[in-house]
Amino acid sequence: MTQKGPDDELLQSLLAAVTRALDVGVLRAELGRLLVPAATPSAAAAEAPVSVTKVTEDALHKLVLADVLDDAILGARPGEKSFPLRLLFGALGGALADESAFALASGLNFYFRAAMDEEVKMRLGVEVSRGYYRFASTHLTEPGATAQTSPLLAALMNSELERVRFESVDHVGIYDSSLHEREPAANAQSATLLRPTTFLCRVAKSSAVRIRAMVMT
Repeated sequence: MTQKGPDDELLQSLLAAVTRALDVGVLRAELGRLLVPAATPSAAAAEAPVSVTKVTEDALHKLVLADVLDDAILGARPGEKSFPLRLLFGALGGALADESAFALASGLNFYFRAAMDEEVKMRLGVEVSRGYYRFASTHLTEPGATAQTSPLLAALMNSELERVRFESVDHVGIYDSSLHEREPAANAQSATLLRPTTFLCRVAKSSAVRIRAMVMT
């Protein structure tokens, strides 16, 4: 009995394809299935869609600015200068389902990632600082945590600015109308500064006040 070679097997497959074909379209599909080599595992992997889980992980990674922050923040240890920032972004990542956390994360991402005129960025930064104090009031509950974190966050945000700079006023206890502006709900008769609700903004070269810090008294 004569042994069939690879060519004989291919011929038999082609004949079977013609037999099964009912029209030209089916024939074309059958021939294509037989003659086009299957994708190699590496090619198939390259064409495979990215999993939803991977996309979600990447999005969350960016949402908490893990790709923007340097190792001095991400790897800070207790007692090191940047450690309060590490705690802030850790708390932010752990509370993203909370509206105040998501709003702050979104604001920080827009601030650090989007290109815009510095005047616009300054105005945005003020609102980001408002979101920060709102978040801090419920998530940075350790004594002194907000006061330690605020100047570090202001300095981090200043890396995006040239003509102006942000400052925190958390360590100030007395209302000063040249630096502060009361929130509508503040006690207009009190000179005791209870807490700030935004950063102060100064002109970088002259240190003149550009935007006063909003505060509660």
